[in-house]
Amino acid sequence: MAVRWTEKQQKVIESRNRNLLVSAAAGSGKTAVLVERIIRMISEGEHPLDIDQLLVMTFTNAAAAEMRERIGAAVEQKLKERPEDEHLWLQAALIPQAMITTIDSFCLNIIRNHFNSLDIDPAFRIGDEGELALLKSDVLGEMLEACYEEGREEFAGFVEHFGRGKSDRGIEDVILQAWQFSQSHPWPGEWLLNCRAELEEGNLEEMEQSPWMQFLFQDTARQMEELSAQLRSALSVCGEENGPQAYEPMLLSDVGKLEAIEQAASQGNFEALYQSLKNMNFDRLASIRSKDIDGEKKAFVTACRDRVKKAVGKCRDLYGAQSPAEVVESIRGTKTVIAELLNLTGMFDEAYRAAKRERNVLDFNDLEHLALEVLLEKAPEEAQEQENKERRPSPAADELSRQFEEILVDEYQDSNYVQEALITSISRERFGHPNVFMVGDVKQSIYRFRLARPELFMEKYGSYSAEDGPYQMIELQQNFRSRESVLTSVNDIFYQIMTKNLGGITYTKDTALYPGASFQEVGGENVDETLKRKEGISLSAGTPTELLMVDTGAEALKQLDEDALDYTARELEARMIAKRIRELVSEEKGLLVWDKTKETYRRARLGDMVILLRSMTGWSEVFVNVLMNEGIPASAQTRTGYFNTVEVETVLSLLSVIDNPMQDIPLAAVMRSSIVGMDDEEMAWMMAAYKKNSKKGQDRGVYGAWTLWMDEEWEHPGTVPETAAASIRKKLAYLRELLGELRSEARHLPIHELLYRVYRKSGYYDYVSAMPAGETRRGNLDMLVEKAAAYEATSYKGLFHFVRYIEKLKKYDTDFGEASVAGEQDRTVRIMSIHKSKGLEFPVVFLAGMGKRFNKQDAYGRILLDADLGVAADHLDLDLRVKAPTLKKQALKRRMELETMGEELRVLYVAMTRAKEKLIMTASDKSLENKCSKWKDSMAVGGQIPYTVLATAGSYLDWVLMACPAVPKSHLEVTCVQVRELIGEEVGRQVMRRMTKEDLLAVDSARIYDKEAGEKLEQAVNYRYPHMDDTGLYAMISVSELKKQSQIGRAPEAIGTSGTDTEGAVLEALAEPEREMSGSSGRGALRGTAYHAALEHISFIHIQSLEETEQALEALVEKGYLDQESRELINGRDIWAFLKSPLGKRMAKAQEEGRIHKEQQFIIGIPAREMDRGDSDELVLIQGIIDAYLDEPDGLVLIDYKTDRVPGNDREQGAAMLAERYRVQLDYYERALTQLTGKRVKERMIYSLALQRSIKV
Repeated sequence: MAVRWTEKQQKVIESRNRNLLVSAAAGSGKTAVLVERIIRMISEGEHPLDIDQLLVMTFTNAAAAEMRERIGAAVEQKLKERPEDEHLWLQAALIPQAMITTIDSFCLNIIRNHFNSLDIDPAFRIGDEGELALLKSDVLGEMLEACYEEGREEFAGFVEHFGRGKSDRGIEDVILQAWQFSQSHPWPGEWLLNCRAELEEGNLEEMEQSPWMQFLFQDTARQMEELSAQLRSALSVCGEENGPQAYEPMLLSDVGKLEAIEQAASQGNFEALYQSLKNMNFDRLASIRSKDIDGEKKAFVTACRDRVKKAVGKCRDLYGAQSPAEVVESIRGTKTVIAELLNLTGMFDEAYRAAKRERNVLDFNDLEHLALEVLLEKAPEEAQEQENKERRPSPAADELSRQFEEILVDEYQDSNYVQEALITSISRERFGHPNVFMVGDVKQSIYRFRLARPELFMEKYGSYSAEDGPYQMIELQQNFRSRESVLTSVNDIFYQIMTKNLGGITYTKDTALYPGASFQEVGGENVDETLKRKEGISLSAGTPTELLMVDTGAEALKQLDEDALDYTARELEARMIAKRIRELVSEEKGLLVWDKTKETYRRARLGDMVILLRSMTGWSEVFVNVLMNEGIPASAQTRTGYFNTVEVETVLSLLSVIDNPMQDIPLAAVMRSSIVGMDDEEMAWMMAAYKKNSKKGQDRGVYGAWTLWMDEEWEHPGTVPETAAASIRKKLAYLRELLGELRSEARHLPIHELLYRVYRKSGYYDYVSAMPAGETRRGNLDMLVEKAAAYEATSYKGLFHFVRYIEKLKKYDTDFGEASVAGEQDRTVRIMSIHKSKGLEFPVVFLAGMGKRFNKQDAYGRILLDADLGVAADHLDLDLRVKAPTLKKQALKRRMELETMGEELRVLYVAMTRAKEKLIMTASDKSLENKCSKWKDSMAVGGQIPYTVLATAGSYLDWVLMACPAVPKSHLEVTCVQVRELIGEEVGRQVMRRMTKEDLLAVDSARIYDKEAGEKLEQAVNYRYPHMDDTGLYAMISVSELKKQSQIGRAPEAIGTSGTDTEGAVLEALAEPEREMSGSSGRGALRGTAYHAALEHISFIHIQSLEETEQALEALVEKGYLDQESRELINGRDIWAFLKSPLGKRMAKAQEEGRIHKEQQFIIGIPAREMDRGDSDELVLIQGIIDAYLDEPDGLVLIDYKTDRVPGNDREQGAAMLAERYRVQLDYYERALTQLTGKRVKERMIYSLALQRSIKV
């Protein structure tokens, strides 16, 4: 059946001989329209084109392959209709060679065809990702070493500014950051030169003309204009009947002051702007007590003015904190360090290019830049005196322009300036015949981290005409994917929250989504047969969008037993989703979805569900575990975690030992692994005997102990039991034999062959196959062989370099993700990132993690870079040791924050538009009640929420709640789920699984049902499991739980099964003795968490007063390390007392020298008998987090912060009580730290914030 195209789609398909921008909304069928346009161009008209006269550019190989496949299928269909058409037969033959390609592949083709003009070897190859990371590291290390030897003053100042302790990681990071950013410019060298030229701005007048100062003026003017509009809306309320008219004079005065600031900013005069911001003040509103005044109107006006005051205060703090003279002085103070950064970036680029040239390797940045060198050339010397010195298209570009009748670019919203220069250079626009077709949707531009520039799309969107002409824009708004209920909720929300100032485009009726898909009404004939036969069941489809929220704050949790505190917010949200999934797939009341293949309605299945997350890290694992525990199969594939799998770590440790056995950590890991099989006790015996017998100054660690035990003439001390000694010698001898064979083979075998020998000779491959998730583990080891084979194709060779290669991949976070061994299943809930879901669709979408705070860390970097505004850094006063942001850095920070928020808006739009049948948004928040109260009234002015309000949002949940007051309840169902429902339901299910007392009493015990079965039953009942003591062991337990159990004795007995009162059983299951410690309620736990977060992130250096302490705490709130509620729980005097204490000063010195480690997570295994849990050797995994430790020359100093309130006035008694209370906890911490580092713990300290003193334990 022929496709029925809409009028606008038809227009897109048939328009020719022009630059055409198609703004294609989500689900508007852009790919189908693009394919149809191509098919018509090569099959219709008097002179149809050949497909090799078209250049089709996509952004991924998968998209290119799909496009080629669709075009091929369409041509085949045409041939069935017109088998005699020779032109079509030719197109079918040309499709495999047609230029349907990614931009990178197109650039590669240009380079291969013009290598002679680039002076490169035609046998070049594209470097492996890991190889290039290693090469960058080597080049950068060599360059820095040369700089240190040279000893330039500028370089020394640069190191002082950006260095971190004794490591070069800090200065390496900023150089690589600047270099990577420069590569997004068509001509990186010129961008660096322009940044250097900007440093020459010596006075305020020159700075006022700079791009960054112009942005500052525009931003301030925009804010003041919008804030004035908000006050005018408040004024209109004052003028209404029963309105607070007494407020009008003050509001009018406020508007005048805002207009004065706006005028100063619009005039581009910083002195005037500074003075107007400095002098801006808001007087107190007049007191109103009349009963005739409407309370809600009064509250609206005061709330509006408060928001405006807060926004103006932030603007003043951002742009008005420094006087003009201070601005100039601080920016001049960063000139040298930024100039050196640009210098080092250029040096690195040159050295890196030379290293690649030596190895005949290119990276993906090279592809685009070398292609540009081919396509654009500098003007001849005689034209250099002319004003226009820009590059012009080369003869090669002219040739390609003649070849391609049209250039078609998919996902144009994700282009950058390099790609734009490429496209422009080969188009026919310069000849007066524009011929570029661009399709995309700026609302779905979500690749800012890849330096995409959506403003390229918006420039054309704003300048192209909707009418026929050489530069035309067509809007595709009909959505052929989703139900109207989904689209209505998306529109209702985005009408209010997407604005040009924040999202890049104003969401209006011209850009909104309109239903194009037809869904049949649920009726008798179009329902699955299995449902027709059932009576009394619910049949519903197309139900409204939902917002499910769970309050995880102290007020919600304190109503429950302390067990509730063991659940994280993410776990509770996952439970909430699991509960809703069970309802959706219920046979009685589940959701109906349309089955295209059967053309009937059926119940939703697990395979219809997807959970979308903004970030997979730390979320997907929790969600998979919770869903699986709830009996719901779930899968998530990520690109991280590969190197952290035990099987990969073990094999990499063995390779390190094969290369060099004198490495303690890898050698100990191999000994402790299943390959050798030594346990912790044997390791301790081995090392203790060696330490006792090693000569002074000859301690060679684990390797020394190994060689000593292998010395046949050495007799172990009598303190080691004979059985233990025999076992140790046997295992170490096996390791010696294994390593001897493998080290011999490593000299001549390629790495991937060596890995096969490792797997076979150690038996480790078979071992992991038998472990839980064995198929995945085996796949991980297979992937390691693949990576070894890929490494062997690089310019690096040998085991030594392979070990380094892997270390660099770890260091630069080049992870591969765990191996995937299962495809998508109909019975599995998929979990994926929002970015991964782009371009896909799902019947039911759970948009989870809506309460997660936005990540704005990029805006708080030590250097900030912007393609238009340049480079900015903090000003460092080396004499006073004070670092402060310059005004330029503040401007760049503001720009980056706005761009980040705009990107987040677009990511939210992408996520919400993936749903076909049902959209469910979920969030957990510990201040949910306050948040809902904050946004209960509509903030919209003229139908849109001001961007100054939108910019204050901290999460997706904030935006949706802002929009909720104006969204009809029939379009969005908002539900607050109680924590008790989630936890109580779980315990209830466990209780109901047990046979009740009544069920047992109903059995006729006198009757013999089956003699043989009875005998078997009697044997089963009388069976005694031989390892019963081990059944009470935890697989994993936290140190805090061990400490608690050591204080309160044995846990309560298991829940009884008598009675049928489920609610009573649930309450009994939840019951547990109260904690001993005062302050251990929900708020006390939150207070402790807040203090720990502050001490983790606050710098112990440079803070010299209580005032600076308070400022540092506020900075943690700004950076997202603390929320406002946590900040309010922290007394700055406590932190300042700690910082000026002897321990605080000791830690500050350690931080300055790079010897402090904070929040060290650990998992260790300890035999159960060592934990007073019987005589079992079964290992119990113990997990915990060490607050901090110092690495001093003669040992480690273990530090634990405590916020417990101590009763009484006797400080010494209180200190002794704390020491005794936490002794067990610190015992485990010490043991973990020793295992992790191989170093002894010389001191154990508790710092009590209540007593404001340190306590040795």
